[in-house]
Amino acid sequence: MDEIVLETIERVYKNKDYAFFKKKSEEDLVILDDLVKLIEQETVEVSAQEVEIGPSERIYIDYPKFKKGEMVVSYSTFIDISKIIPVYYVQHEFAVENIDENRMGPVLDGFDGQPYIINQANLYDKVSCFFDKNGYKELSYAEMNIVIPDIKMPQDVWLFGPQFTVRTCLFNDILNICEIDD
Repeated sequence: MDEIVLETIERVYKNKDYAFFKKKSEEDLVILDDLVKLIEQETVEVSAQEVEIGPSERIYIDYPKFKKGEMVVSYSTFIDISKIIPVYYVQHEFAVENIDENRMGPVLDGFDGQPYIINQANLYDKVSCFFDKNGYKELSYAEMNIVIPDIKMPQDVWLFGPQFTVRTCLFNDILNICEIDD
């Protein structure tokens, strides 16, 4: 993992530089419009999460459904982009309608950092190239879920579990820092 990730987490959560976190969260993500335009060139539906002030932006991408006989598969991708430092995370997903008579649930689904279909792979290549050109580094699922030692989660904030991870530190406002008045 890049040093900037650990240095930033230490700066904000150990040294309590909440002003830095809040300032970065209030800034617009300059690359967002260009990224959405790039994605819209494909045959997909794209939308960005609407958040007034927060440490990250999320883009949702839905691909055309695949249908063959009774089988229907939905594919999607989401991209989380940190506003605190130039890092991002990509997750590909699928969902299949479960038509098994003995099913326990209506859907079989899963997610991974690796694409499931060629359309996801092609779009991932374009998006990765875009981020590289703009100085962003991709974080893997494993990197996003690294536990940060020596930082304790407040008892009333266990929404994401009892420990801080890279994901909670750089992509979520777990301590409501953005709501603190100056």
